[in-house]
Amino acid sequence: MKPKSNTQQIRKVAVLCCLLLCSVLLGGCWDRREVNDVAFVMGTGLDKEGDQYRVTMQIALPGQLGSSGSTGGGGGTSGTKSYYLESKTGPSFRGASTEEQRGVSRTLNYSHRRVLLFGEALAREGISKMMDVLARVPQNRLSSLVVITKGSAMEVLQADAPIEQYPAEMVRELNFSYMKKPRSVKLLINSILLEGIDPVVPVMALVKNGPASLKDKKTNIQIDGLAVFRKDRLTGIIDNHLSRFLLLGMEQAKETEIFIPPPKGRGYISVHLIENKVQIKPHIQGDEIRMTIRMNCNGNVKENETSFDISNEENLKWLEQQTAEEIKRELGEAVQVIQQKYRSDVLGLGRAIIESHPDEWKRIKPQWEQLYPKVEITINPVVHIENIGAVTKPFGVKKEQIQ
Repeated sequence: MKPKSNTQQIRKVAVLCCLLLCSVLLGGCWDRREVNDVAFVMGTGLDKEGDQYRVTMQIALPGQLGSSGSTGGGGGTSGTKSYYLESKTGPSFRGASTEEQRGVSRTLNYSHRRVLLFGEALAREGISKMMDVLARVPQNRLSSLVVITKGSAMEVLQADAPIEQYPAEMVRELNFSYMKKPRSVKLLINSILLEGIDPVVPVMALVKNGPASLKDKKTNIQIDGLAVFRKDRLTGIIDNHLSRFLLLGMEQAKETEIFIPPPKGRGYISVHLIENKVQIKPHIQGDEIRMTIRMNCNGNVKENETSFDISNEENLKWLEQQTAEEIKRELGEAVQVIQQKYRSDVLGLGRAIIESHPDEWKRIKPQWEQLYPKVEITINPVVHIENIGAVTKPFGVKKEQIQ
């Protein structure tokens, strides 16, 4: 019996040692950081001031969020703002951020940053070097959305933005309502490094939410076109009207309304495009390059303020043809601007050559910048209207007045 007792004791000691070793592995939060010691950065704006860079950070104030007294991004609980802005200058992105940390009592945390705003002046000098720290420091999110601001990025981050709790969130939501795939840091860097295509980024601007006679006006943020690049440098801004058609050519349009006048009379018919597919086909003969852009668009009629009867099959075909002609005209104008004025290949014509004629691309690649403005581009859109709405004939128009 004695040997058996020794065996039991050895087992108990072994189990006890294992438990002690496990307790070492369960050290807990030795490197913990309390929430009230952290400042969460929701958005960052970058501007150029002389030879210095200004970095503006929008920091969420958790105590002002989610209360019943909140009035939105411009005002949190009891009318106080739900965010705090810290802005400093430095010789680089990281240098300015370090200066900001010295003025904030909590540790800056970038893992919740939703948007990155570049001022127009800074973007024209190039943005690649400013993005190095975003990939080098793991805390930064490559899914943060990138936009260009008309004027100062700092001013956009100071907008009232009454619908959302803070302006950075409004910038993010506007991006998703404008493009199918908004330009994140990752997508932007990929398009800068990828051959045969140039980046394109939404442009944000400040506006007043009403006429001059309106009392208690707020400063709001709106999308105001597309910024087109050559590699990492901003070369120009496409206005809001043409940018909608340029997005169609890129297969990135989220909501596109086209207004067609009737053959007789006044008013417009509103065609809402809900889906479009684009195919770019290159034709190469020596240094002569032609491109055919084929588009298939599906849409619905949202409004008919004319006396034109679109329930008639012949009239509906006329409307489809007129919509296609409008797309061809407006997209053609946008293509001419990016090709001749800004020389930016945001449609990816070079990419189409790489994918379909890789050997030809190797030959023309050294001359592509000179050849691109001379490329002849043909746009062939086809429009199919799937639904004309619950009312087939013009509503409120007498039968004898209907065309």
